[in-house]
Amino acid sequence: MKWIDPAWCRWSLLGLVVLQPAWFGGLYNPGMPLVLVVLAVAVAPLLAVLPGVWQLKPRSLVVGGCILLLYFCFAVMEAWMSQSARILALIQVGLISLYFAGLAMIRKSSARSG
Repeated sequence: MKWIDPAWCRWSLLGLVVLQPAWFGGLYNPGMPLVLVVLAVAVAPLLAVLPGVWQLKPRSLVVGGCILLLYFCFAVMEAWMSQSARILALIQVGLISLYFAGLAMIRKSSARSG
């Protein structure tokens, strides 16, 4: 898969940072009274690792991957349970899968060079 580049980790994480406010703030809002709290909880971990992931620092990439496992579980659950949030959840699953594909390519390229 030559079209997968390690830089996709950057763009998929940035896409997730944009998706969270769109999902919980506007597109799918099931009447939550604490939307700002939910947004803060959903976006803060992504923003915390974004600078390191943007520079493709290995430790940040791994920590970001661990955080994204939780987002992946949540997105799969929402896609399975909620008809109205299914499209947004599947977009999130796709972005997280793209992150892990980029992460695998980083591992593969470092194994070749080292």
